[in-house]
Amino acid sequence: MVSKGKAKEKKQQRKEMLARMGAAQQLLSKANVPDKDHMDTLIPFKKYNRNNVDLSIECVHYEQVKDDGDTFETIYQILEGNMKAEYDACYWGWNEKDKRDELKEKNPWFLVAKNSEGQTVAFSHFKFDFDEEIAVLYCYEVQVTEDMRGKGVGKFLMQILELIGSKAEMQKIMITVFKHNPRAIHFFADILKYADDETSPKFMDPMDEKDYCYEIMSKTLKVKKASGS
Repeated sequence: MVSKGKAKEKKQQRKEMLARMGAAQQLLSKANVPDKDHMDTLIPFKKYNRNNVDLSIECVHYEQVKDDGDTFETIYQILEGNMKAEYDACYWGWNEKDKRDELKEKNPWFLVAKNSEGQTVAFSHFKFDFDEEIAVLYCYEVQVTEDMRGKGVGKFLMQILELIGSKAEMQKIMITVFKHNPRAIHFFADILKYADDETSPKFMDPMDEKDYCYEIMSKTLKVKKASGS
């Protein structure tokens, strides 16, 4: 039998868990309003003028992107061009329909970077979501065209995501990387200072870690509460 003390403790723990989830859900609902401008206080970050690159950057919900077929198609083409080989090298494989659907599902957001000709040359696909009872910003993709690589664009987009996440009061930002992609691991671990997340397979299933082709990494965010945000 469970003692009264243990039962009371479990009841209190459940109450605290529900309170955390309720608070997280409020933050997620607030962040996922489709016409919300997550860069309204990040005006300097709407332009990127470095390394002979001149880009404009906007943060948009899929509801806005879907009405611009050219932008969405370019986003998909950049993703496929950069990542198809990486997926094919893993047991996941590449499935065009699945990837197109993933770009549209469950309140997706995008950072879209365009050059002076209005061409999309980089993007990030992300969501505000739950992870282990807390609210997080999950970055599913950060991709740049081949001619934009090595110019700091990807790092700049990730910096914007961290600011957006902090502003939205997300507790951390998370990403998934393929273990067979050392360049991505170097980018996130060494340059951006991400660490292996507690939900990564190496911690969740250490006995069968070799069965996984990916790791989950994360970075704790400094929450910045802004009036009217």
